[in-house]
Amino acid sequence: MTTTDIIEYFKENSELVDHFLEEKLVFSESPTLLTNALRYGVIGGGKKLRASLLFATAEGYGVSRQDLLPLAAGIEMIHSFSLVHDDLPSMDNDDFRRGKHSLHKAYGEAMGILAGDALLVEGLKIFVSDPFFPTTLGSRKTVRFLDVLLGSLGAEGMVGGQVLDVESEGKSVTMEDVYRIYRMKTARFIQAPILCGAIAGGAPEEEQEKFRTFGILLGECFQMKDDILDVTGESRTLGKTAGKDFEQEKATLIKVVGLDESLRLMNETFVQAESVLQSIGRPFSVLDEIARFAISRDH
Repeated sequence: MTTTDIIEYFKENSELVDHFLEEKLVFSESPTLLTNALRYGVIGGGKKLRASLLFATAEGYGVSRQDLLPLAAGIEMIHSFSLVHDDLPSMDNDDFRRGKHSLHKAYGEAMGILAGDALLVEGLKIFVSDPFFPTTLGSRKTVRFLDVLLGSLGAEGMVGGQVLDVESEGKSVTMEDVYRIYRMKTARFIQAPILCGAIAGGAPEEEQEKFRTFGILLGECFQMKDDILDVTGESRTLGKTAGKDFEQEKATLIKVVGLDESLRLMNETFVQAESVLQSIGRPFSVLDEIARFAISRDH
């Protein structure tokens, strides 16, 4: 599979998830303004990377993309909530996301907060309201999905990582500090859809444990690449404002060890991730290509 193929894979998955969300995000009682903001925040734009990680892992166990659309949509709604809140003035204060105005710039700061809240709630609601989960995957797997996702989001996951990220701005940090932020803020929610794909496919616990390790390593690579692109990329290509980390004195590897060493550490971590994935002993060629894309992308 080439880079062109993996980009086409992302495109196909984005279209599948967006079509599902077009039909799902219709509410009889919701204020029109909120519904429009929700749809703006999650439909269109972006790679839908986490949906693709879910699909690529599950496909290794013979589970089709079509069979996992509600799960993928819920994960992408939750991810979009995190982006909407991350862009707020009190957080990263970014005016652009996915090549368009960030939600709070398009709809106002209050709607940025409220629509982000609703994306999280409605994303989680899919797990208890969509008949797909009890009828196709069963209640036991559904509870496992929720346990994985909520664990990746809470005080020891994304939210905790965001707190550390904010607390560290403008301060002297160590590599250990930076890696802790990377793992909590980003890697746990890269790990989550991979692990959900393994659970959906009925992977034995031994293989799930390897996916836990692979997911964290890949998540670290992904955040390292984001930080590198913040320094080397252009806003037009990134779809968001370049140079924000430097401007806000964020805790990044580049701040601690510089660009060249950050590149070396990213590639070293990628090799470790590849080794873990290959040790599972099943064909995960698409998942492998997504991992390669994570460190070679330009946006």
